Amino acid sequence: MNTPSVSDLGRFLDTNRQTLLTVLTVLELLILLVVLLQWFDRRYGLRGAGRRIRRGIVGAARDLAAPVVGFVRLRRGMGVVAERFAGSGPVPSARAWIGSARSALAERSDFWPYLVLLGHGEVGVRLAGPGADVPPPAAESPWRVTAPRHWRARGQLPPGSAPAADDSLPIAVGVEGRTMVLLDFARCPGIVSVHGAPTPAERLVSALVVQLAALTSGHGVHRLIVAAEPGYGSGLVGTDRMPLSEALTALATRLTPNGLTVLVCRRPDPQAAAQLASLVADDPGLLVVVAGYLPGSRWRLRVDLAGRVTAPELLLDVDSAPLVRCLLPRRRAALPAPPAPAWAEEELPGSTAFGAASSAPAEPAVPESPRIPDPATATLPAAHRRPRPSDPPTANDDLIEQAPDGQRPTAYSGVESVGRTGDR
Repeated sequence: MNTPSVSDLGRFLDTNRQTLLTVLTVLELLILLVVLLQWFDRRYGLRGAGRRIRRGIVGAARDLAAPVVGFVRLRRGMGVVAERFAGSGPVPSARAWIGSARSALAERSDFWPYLVLLGHGEVGVRLAGPGADVPPPAAESPWRVTAPRHWRARGQLPPGSAPAADDSLPIAVGVEGRTMVLLDFARCPGIVSVHGAPTPAERLVSALVVQLAALTSGHGVHRLIVAAEPGYGSGLVGTDRMPLSEALTALATRLTPNGLTVLVCRRPDPQAAAQLASLVADDPGLLVVVAGYLPGSRWRLRVDLAGRVTAPELLLDVDSAPLVRCLLPRRRAALPAPPAPAWAEEELPGSTAFGAASSAPAEPAVPESPRIPDPATATLPAAHRRPRPSDPPTANDDLIEQAPDGQRPTAYSGVESVGRTGDR
């Protein structure tokens, strides 16, 4: 075997120079890549980087699909709202189930239902009250405990199980999945503040005003006073519109009726806030809904840009956008008063299937504008007077938020409060 000479090696290198340079370049890049990966692994970790990249891709896909998912969720929620407000609406059914839950509490008057969840084929209530020993429901009742302070029932309301809670005032605040959520405003300690993103919060207040106006004239609300711009309840029958100063004077000099008087206003100044707190402390039949943040208010509904309503102290997390889209007109032009809606007429169910307060099928189309009862044309049943509470329970601490110190408007008052459902 002949040993290659130096001249043969030189000719080989000259002939394969390009191939050798390519191989050396690739080897150099591989060495640099290994060194870089070792440094990156010591500094950040390869597994963590893979997880971050995966989360980034999933997040980007979720952001791209969010508009479609939001639209589908909105349409589904609007269908739930349209179905619930068809016929006699959700209020008679919610009052019947509140009465059933009160009956299942037996003699425990220190606990009470304050929130109703109306779903398809089942209903839920959430309880409030002092202490941690939540009583179990009566054995003969349809209720079952599913979580602390949370009861659920399925199927039909048993015939003659309990009288409907005529003194309750369940108002829809949003949708959770395929379930409509109603808060019993009669259990509010006196002041409800709705704040957060300005436009969604104002739309939610307008939807609350629409429902409250439809429940006047013997359906749970004795008088509804709107002390705000024309955007809230403009053109609704059953509302008294006046400046806040006149409303405070009228409330201070009024005779206490057998019913609930509701005042809707924007965030007041400190002097008006103190006066409101004093009036609420003296009158258990007065409820104030404030459009804006009011420190010291007991119930606070926080609304984000997407219309999501949260209240951790009430265990509330719902979507108000479907409710607003169904109950509010698309344009706030001055229109003549529409005829009375069927859901505003009180028809307390006796033995009915849950959620079937009316046999009328749900309309697939969303109503263009809310229909409010006209006393001149609507035929309303006999008024159910709301009895004044004789010995109301005291509220649980998790439903109360203390007023912070400072110079901002506050709902705190030094006046000793009279007995009111939802107070300490």
